[in-house]
Amino acid sequence: MKTFKLDTDSKIKSGFTTPDTYFEDFSAKIMQQLPEKEPKIISIFARRKTWLYAAAAILILALAIPMYLTFNTHSSEIDDETMENYLTYHARVSDVDLVNLLDSDDIQNMNIDMNIEDKTLENELSHNRNLEQYILN
Repeated sequence: MKTFKLDTDSKIKSGFTTPDTYFEDFSAKIMQQLPEKEPKIISIFARRKTWLYAAAAILILALAIPMYLTFNTHSSEIDDETMENYLTYHARVSDVDLVNLLDSDDIQNMNIDMNIEDKTLENELSHNRNLEQYILN
């Protein structure tokens, strides 16, 4: 194979040529072929965007409303079970303190009249096996 030097050998001409003023007139010819008014561009995704925005708004509302209701509804009343558990396990209130807070109307309301005959009470106590635990506690 013979060596080929680009600088010294004659260059091969390609078969493609352009007219002399082709590139000077090129932009003018293209501008003449363009329409004067630009057509209105309608996006393919325009309808999808509205549906996506609507779905996002519904999702945000579905998450925000329960969170708002959870954080902003504070009941000023404490249920009976919570109060009882607190007093039983956490409060250092003695029976004497509770009795001092009650007035005579409260004590009368707490009075329970069980119309139990003495004989029925004796029978129940004699047949009960846990009598010692009731007496000790």
